[in-house]
Amino acid sequence: MIRFISAIAVTAFALISASCCCTSEPKAPPLRPLPQFQEIETTTVSEVHAEK
Repeated sequence: MIRFISAIAVTAFALISASCCCTSEPKAPPLRPLPQFQEIETTTVSEVHAEK
């Protein structure tokens, strides 16, 4: 029973110490906005002639 409780305590301590709020890691920069693309005009093909 003592091993079980100590394993839970060690796991809880590892999770708490690994969280990002307690480390000295800098915060990630914000993402850049996506570029704006223009629509490409497409044409439809009414018939396709396959030649061999």
